[in-house]
Amino acid sequence: MLRQLLNEPKRTDNGELLKAFQAIEQYRAKLGRIGPGGHPSKSQTVQAVPRLELWAQGFTVALDELEESKHCADSFGRLVKSVFVEDMAEEERDAYRRYLYFYKNAFIRVFSVLDKLGYFLDELYSLGTGRVKPRFSYFTVLRQMHEKKIETELEQKLFVMRKKYEEPLRRLRSQRNMEIHLLNAEMVDDMLLAKSATHRDGRQKVENLPQNLSDLAAGYEMACNAVEAVFVHAKNSARS
Repeated sequence: MLRQLLNEPKRTDNGELLKAFQAIEQYRAKLGRIGPGGHPSKSQTVQAVPRLELWAQGFTVALDELEESKHCADSFGRLVKSVFVEDMAEEERDAYRRYLYFYKNAFIRVFSVLDKLGYFLDELYSLGTGRVKPRFSYFTVLRQMHEKKIETELEQKLFVMRKKYEEPLRRLRSQRNMEIHLLNAEMVDDMLLAKSATHRDGRQKVENLPQNLSDLAAGYEMACNAVEAVFVHAKNSARS
């Protein structure tokens, strides 16, 4: 979709994205014979199976949009070479602005995918996370699964994955919070510290793009891998 903006050919799905898509489609195929929680579909209400299938289909769209935004951030980020914004020619400054747009879009989508996955898990395994925390995240759901010892094999796999990507996710989450949440005192202090370090000579220093894009790649990889793990487990644990 967005590759048309870069005059590039349509994406060929591969790697983590392809594995996630395949896991979703295999689960949807199984869902035609079973309902939520692995019970025979004939025992479910008419609405139950279509609801889970719609949710599953939504992950295909969400991951597609995440990958496209990440790709654009990578493409425009590679065009930015200057250390200071004031040193950029007009063409490079335009590339920098486009990088910022797609980079922010992408890291917000990383957490959107994960939180959607949390709500899917909560529904699929009747975790009742909303009774613990009305507005919960993917990570809240993982804690619920651990504390209730529900689907322990999957929970352990997702926990190991969380630890593997902990540092890049922490940096991305900090940027996400700065972008979409009200500023609190700690965030203001962080912003003032960053400003004092990068504006000492009055010029605006470009952030560490390689680090940002590396973190984004890690977040994207985790989102794909988590979706794949959840849907593979859901398919395998469902009763035909």
